[in-house]
Amino acid sequence: MKRSRIVFFVLIAVFFVAVFLVQYNTPRPFIWKPTYLHDDRQPFGCYVFDDVLASSFDDYRVEQKSLYKVRMEYPDTGILPRSERRTYLLIQDVYSPPDSELLDIRSLLRQGHNVVICASDFSEEMMETFGFSVEYNERDLINVFDQAVRLDPVRDTIYYGTSIDDDYHLYRVFPQLHPVYLKLQECELDRNMAFLARDNHDQPLALIMSLFSNDAEDDMNAESRWDYGSLLIVSTPLLFTNYGILDGDNASYIFRLLYFPDNYPIVRLEESHSAASPSLLKAIFDSPALKAAFYSLLLLVLLLMTNAAQRKQRPIPVVTPPANEMLRFTRLIGNLFYQKRDYQDLLRKKYLYFRTELRRRYATDPETEPDPKAAAERLAARTGLPVEEVTADFVRLKHLLSDGTRVSEADMRRAIDGINHWKRKLK
Repeated sequence: MKRSRIVFFVLIAVFFVAVFLVQYNTPRPFIWKPTYLHDDRQPFGCYVFDDVLASSFDDYRVEQKSLYKVRMEYPDTGILPRSERRTYLLIQDVYSPPDSELLDIRSLLRQGHNVVICASDFSEEMMETFGFSVEYNERDLINVFDQAVRLDPVRDTIYYGTSIDDDYHLYRVFPQLHPVYLKLQECELDRNMAFLARDNHDQPLALIMSLFSNDAEDDMNAESRWDYGSLLIVSTPLLFTNYGILDGDNASYIFRLLYFPDNYPIVRLEESHSAASPSLLKAIFDSPALKAAFYSLLLLVLLLMTNAAQRKQRPIPVVTPPANEMLRFTRLIGNLFYQKRDYQDLLRKKYLYFRTELRRRYATDPETEPDPKAAAERLAARTGLPVEEVTADFVRLKHLLSDGTRVSEADMRRAIDGINHWKRKLK
């Protein structure tokens, strides 16, 4: 019996090693999912893209921060010196910013920064604010990109300038890499843009429409001026990836779009993501070889457990689940704070929680406003309440929170009721 058990475990170990070696030597397929992450080496990541741009532009770098954090680094004090201006690059599949981020874009442009937003779709608020719209060629082409490229390797033509005959270089790209195009109205052309040539008339790939004409034309990007900064909207984010920059001469197309006469340092902003070390299970599941071997081992262990359970079955005791004491514990903690009679501290904690909610939902904080009345006006705009009412309550709250002020229980209750009322009215 003991010898057979040893043989069984030896066979399990040999089988585990064999499955691991087979899976490890199997070519790993590409993942055609756009992430635009700096550390992603898949075709639609940005590891190679960032490396090429860093070697081509002296001051190119990638930072994990939002436009709000960037704006907080540059207080809105007017136009910045040229040495402090930057060109900020955002690459996303769908760019749907909140209203506060649109204000951040305007502030950065007003200070002289350049902002490049590269996405295949935009929110209605974004398009209405900057006067452009998006038209689709075909939807969901990227989901079958690898199959479509193998079956139908036909490429479209992108050119840069006002006429396809004036350009000394054309860019050939797959249709799946430009599923949308832009239409810009009522805006002055600041410099030549890139266009998609379409065979809609007599001469194939020759009829190129102006960016601001009323005719239907596939404009691959559009630029509008806002004060002293430039806003560049690009509808080909898949070209700003590892695959895009290595496919043909697309690197030259990207360099042309990112070239500004100002020659400011380029900073690509990336949404922050967790950089914590992966767990053991995550590391196993990320590797196809380890994943297959792990499942095989689990299957064999399950068979062993089933075989052992058939020979000696033990009764399973009934375990009563423990009672939920969370509500009782929360009430106990609340009573302890209340018995201290420190009403100002309780009010301060409530106000801190309300500020956290404002930062999470609207990226704004009343404490960043030096003038309490101005902060109250912004709060009134968010809640839809009368400005006079909100201003009076907010000034009274700031007075109660100031050092040296004695706060009674009635004052605390009245102030907390006001904060709860604001929270319910937030839009």
